[in-house]
Amino acid sequence: MTSDIVHQALMQPQAYPDAPAEIEFKETHVSRLYLTRDFVYKIKKPVDYGFLNFTTLDRRRFYCEEEVRLNRRFSPDTYLGIKEVRRSSEGVRLDGSGELLDYAVWMKRLPDERMLDNLIKARSAELPATMAPLGALLARIEADADICRENSGMSNLEEVRRNWRENFEQITPYTGQTLSTRSLELCRSYVDAFVQSHQELLLQRELDGFVRDGHGDLHAEHICLTDPIRIYDCIEFNRRFRIADVAADLAFLLMDLEVRDRRDLAAELLAGFQRNSAADPDLDILLPFYKVYRAFVRGKVESFLSADETVAEALRTEARRQARRYFNLALGYLMQPCLILTCGLMGSGKTTLARSLAWATGAEILRSDEIRKELAGDTGKKSSEEGFEEGIYSSQWTRRTYDTLAQRATAALHQGRIVIADASFADSAQRLRFFELAHVAGRPCFVLHLTCDTLVLEKRLRARTEKGTDVSDGRIELLGPQEKAFEPPAGPQVLEIDASAHIDDNVEYILDEIIQRAGFPA
Repeated sequence: MTSDIVHQALMQPQAYPDAPAEIEFKETHVSRLYLTRDFVYKIKKPVDYGFLNFTTLDRRRFYCEEEVRLNRRFSPDTYLGIKEVRRSSEGVRLDGSGELLDYAVWMKRLPDERMLDNLIKARSAELPATMAPLGALLARIEADADICRENSGMSNLEEVRRNWRENFEQITPYTGQTLSTRSLELCRSYVDAFVQSHQELLLQRELDGFVRDGHGDLHAEHICLTDPIRIYDCIEFNRRFRIADVAADLAFLLMDLEVRDRRDLAAELLAGFQRNSAADPDLDILLPFYKVYRAFVRGKVESFLSADETVAEALRTEARRQARRYFNLALGYLMQPCLILTCGLMGSGKTTLARSLAWATGAEILRSDEIRKELAGDTGKKSSEEGFEEGIYSSQWTRRTYDTLAQRATAALHQGRIVIADASFADSAQRLRFFELAHVAGRPCFVLHLTCDTLVLEKRLRARTEKGTDVSDGRIELLGPQEKAFEPPAGPQVLEIDASAHIDDNVEYILDEIIQRAGFPA
């Protein structure tokens, strides 16, 4: 196969004009990238996904040319041109002679250490200060982008519907693998309802010039925080994916920051964008919708990669994991404000589940272990030596802890937040109290009852004690007394959770259950 011949050749230094000492290789579901010290060469795979077709040499040449042309709008000095890949008696060469095998986009290599995704992984302290300038740049880019109306003879409303129909059709073979059938149907119901109730707004946005020829794939891996900031790798293969409401491009990067667990950066970016763009009262309505869209598309793309038998199994496994995360994030955007109570014995994984749910939903976690230690001050340092319901775990201290937890949960609910009260909630009276405060706040309340085998609990408690870094004082000798005093929850708002199941499975199940019971955000 020609693509395999080209790939094997481009892994060798002699295929390049400058004979580089080292060649790095990366690939996606649609491209292969070869990175030398100074340059990047990008080959398009001969694939057809319906929305993308690179199956012929002429198509790959055309889309290479489009990639260079379109991305020079954002990074004119990065996209250098196109290289031909040819084969002669001397072998396969870039800019060589002989039979034409393929084309490569030729780019200047940008510094890896300045890539936004790498800076996020490194938890760089400079990141919060970079978000305002980046937001300002995005505002200028969107303001300068060409206004598009009736793209390809269709209104933007029709394009939105078409894109979602395509998403649902293309993800169907992966249901049961990267998302559940119920998750898919919930997303479909949300999209149908949103588009139906906001069709006039979507049409008016196009008339008002908010639909523009933008980037289409704006996430952290495509942003380099050099001076000046360079944005690259926009969508070239399908015009309708690139032409969209300006809220859709912005939502992509906001979603990407949130999937990387940096909602703080997303907030700074949004503020920077809004300070430097014309007032847009519709953003609050549109951003959640387009975040769902962007997360769903990324989940779909990762699903494609997970099934690509030409890539390494490790990459396919990671793609499946990432697809699950994107779909869970999409579901998280469909959650309305509510109160969620964790409930279970020590070691059942309440805090682990709470953190994963908060990642998907942006919920505020209120952890009783932290509140108890906060109230105790220095007293909390010695509490690990005390017995069951002794010291700061006495009934009096527990009452103070839950009182503070209730106060903070009430305040957060009235602010319109999703709140996770992370505590054992072993006492049915305490659970009833929190149901009542949620009712007063006008919010639904759910209990997550985590259970698993005693041996699993003991193993987790032993590991936590040995690690010694968690604020919780739960340990094996306290498990038995807690189990005897525990009052299991019951009722229609209780979700039974198998705490030994995979965390992504549990998060998806919980999101599905709560969305189905509570409905979509207003």
